[in-house]
Amino acid sequence: MRTMVKNYYDLLTFGLGNASFQQFVDRFNDKYNVLQTEGFDWDPEIQLDYTYEQLIASLNITTLPVYVDADSDGLDKSFGEFKIGSNKIPTQKHRYPLNAKMLRERMIMYQRFGEASLTDETRNSLMDLLFDSTDKLLGGNRNALTHQRMQVVSKGQFTIDLTNNPRGIKGLTFDFGIPSGNKESLSGENRWWKSTEHVPVNEGTSSDPLLYLKNKRKAMRKNGFPNGHFEIAADLFDDLLMHSKVLERIGLALYPMAASADNPGTAAQGYATNMTDEAKRAAIESIIGCPIIPRDSLSAVEKFDDATKSIKVSTIENFDPLNVAFVPEGQIGTIKSVQPLVIADDPTQRIAWFDGGRTSLTQRYNSKTKSMYVESEMAVLCVPNMPQYMCVYTVTA
Repeated sequence: MRTMVKNYYDLLTFGLGNASFQQFVDRFNDKYNVLQTEGFDWDPEIQLDYTYEQLIASLNITTLPVYVDADSDGLDKSFGEFKIGSNKIPTQKHRYPLNAKMLRERMIMYQRFGEASLTDETRNSLMDLLFDSTDKLLGGNRNALTHQRMQVVSKGQFTIDLTNNPRGIKGLTFDFGIPSGNKESLSGENRWWKSTEHVPVNEGTSSDPLLYLKNKRKAMRKNGFPNGHFEIAADLFDDLLMHSKVLERIGLALYPMAASADNPGTAAQGYATNMTDEAKRAAIESIIGCPIIPRDSLSAVEKFDDATKSIKVSTIENFDPLNVAFVPEGQIGTIKSVQPLVIADDPTQRIAWFDGGRTSLTQRYNSKTKSMYVESEMAVLCVPNMPQYMCVYTVTA
């Protein structure tokens, strides 16, 4: 059996141009060296266990001294940092089976004809197999980090459920302690739209999106919040650009003469409707007092389809499509990680590392099925360290 295993790995090593599996994986560093997790970067420490502790970072605002009588000692300043709790970092795994038919054919040719069968065609076919599988595994891992980041920002928590993990564990929620006062859910006529169809007839009669965001940002400044921006799902932002009250406020801000017309609301809306989306966005940011960033971000998951009895790919929104979030500028958290456990002397596998040891890539030979897999394992979690300055507002149905 060990001879068969060795033969398969010799064949794959030939496909890599006699490079090691680690050298092959290192070639993906340039492609995946940038994370799509704005505000979150790798925690420098790779943990040995799955328990993490969340630390809250202070803005270190220079506070006034305390007035005391002349004979009293000064009072200690707070460093503004404390533990808020701990939890377990979740593990994520996926794998790709290498084309069993093609590998078997190449192996038989190798056993029959030896090195004469190791042609450029064989090398290219094997290289394509390994490249495609490894590329998709690492790309999926990057998408997982982006999904976590968008969920944490747009919901204030990360939940593993049927939507984003239909074939794995469910019912786990990681809550990061955003204060209840930083959350709000509009209801009734205050909602920007009262149904999922975002058309004028479904607008809340009391809704005024730009005034709502302007007042929220104003209150934040009074409460010592840092500079930051609002984030919103791209589709919701597109709908916002056509909200009648938004058009009216943009029109009146840029075309004050509309206020003197017989019907100022209609005149202002007509003016703003003909503006480009970029111009509308600039006007919105000027009115609300900070940038607003649309997030056009999707992920895909595999789920079992009962009707066809097969695995289907389904897309999901990374950023909650009902919410608007406020996010402080700069780093707002870190990506906690655990080093995967591997068995170094297992003859049926070859190991390579990615992301500085945070992700393991494994070539694995299954002796029972005589097939090869490329597997990925990582245990990572985006953990904010400034939840006291993050806000989440549910604004529509």
